[in-house]
Amino acid sequence: MLSRQTRGRSVKSWVGVAPILALVGILTVTAAGCGGSSDKQANNDYADSVCSAIGSWQSQIKSIASTFTGVPSQATLEAKLKQVETATKNLTKQIKAVPPPDSSEGKAAKQQLDQLTTDINSTVDAARSAFTQIQANPSSASIAAAVATLVPQVQNLANETKSALSTLKSAGSSLGSAFKSADSCKSLG
Repeated sequence: MLSRQTRGRSVKSWVGVAPILALVGILTVTAAGCGGSSDKQANNDYADSVCSAIGSWQSQIKSIASTFTGVPSQATLEAKLKQVETATKNLTKQIKAVPPPDSSEGKAAKQQLDQLTTDINSTVDAARSAFTQIQANPSSASIAAAVATLVPQVQNLANETKSALSTLKSAGSSLGSAFKSADSCKSLG
């Protein structure tokens, strides 16, 4: 059994320690709240940056595609292909420059976007290959055939971009919510 004197010291010790423990508890709760806010901000920033990059790329590609009329000349095709390659390099660079949030959702989003940029680059490589074949045979028929094979690839790419964004938006996480609510993502449909 503790003596009165020992019990008195224990109570005095707790009286001195209790405010310190309370302060530590308050700081812990406050820090946890701040982390949630910074996580939300990181998710919002990531979603906005990714969607802005994709939106800019899509606008450029649509603008390039809208200028085709009839069967383009070899020089026109070369110029358009260079524009597409530049836009695609910029898209890849912009997406890779934005670090994903440090979470499992961020890692999953990064994988989805890495696959998308790989597929986009593969389509651009296929376009370059088709153009190389045109250079070997610059007839109107070969140009028309190359354009005819590229159109479905580009349409597939547009669908894949929509699908990737849909997957990112439908993730049942705070990152998915960020992709749904970011203005730059809303404008992509």
